[in-house]
Amino acid sequence: MLLELRNRVLNASQELSRLGLARGTSGNVSARDPDTGLIGVTPTGIPYDLLEMEDITIINQRGEIVSGEKQPSSETPMHIAVYEARPDVHGIVHTHSIFATVFSVLNREIPIVTVPLAPIGPIPVAPFRLPGSQELAREAVKLLSEDKKTILLQNHGVLCADQTVEEALNCAIYAEEGAQVAYLALLANGLNPIPEEYISIMKRGHKEGRAL
Repeated sequence: MLLELRNRVLNASQELSRLGLARGTSGNVSARDPDTGLIGVTPTGIPYDLLEMEDITIINQRGEIVSGEKQPSSETPMHIAVYEARPDVHGIVHTHSIFATVFSVLNREIPIVTVPLAPIGPIPVAPFRLPGSQELAREAVKLLSEDKKTILLQNHGVLCADQTVEEALNCAIYAEEGAQVAYLALLANGLNPIPEEYISIMKRGHKEGRAL
């Protein structure tokens, strides 16, 4: 079980790096085992392209290290708070991807401008709090209601939470894609979100398992 947990976090982390959604040691990834509640989380201070399986730290729901020699990410309190508030969430991805972070600096939500954003948008902004703080964790949890998977952290980045770490990674990918489209549309003076009546239909289809 620990091996699988580490492997899934490692794979998601490497994919983040490959896609350019995380640079150096920015951002973090975690996955929770639904049976034991144990959490695999990326360590602090190690670049994604240098991560190895044994670098993924296993912690319990109190943040105590159960397995591993590396210190877990400094953003671990935020991950734990989300898992406590959302029993349905078993994967979290936090990135500093460029275009989504631009919207966080603007303190402006990302509207639903692309089809893949329909299930996760619009993406609101949580007010700035110090990274790694309990205050930031509380602000993040406030916005992550039952139907919300993705939020922005003001002047900081993106937080994606979903049923699995793989799905959370997909949210991060689509959030960045949508942010880039929205930003370029703003520059061209033509930001036109998808009409609300179609968004409702697409969200319903996504919940029923129909591909968008």
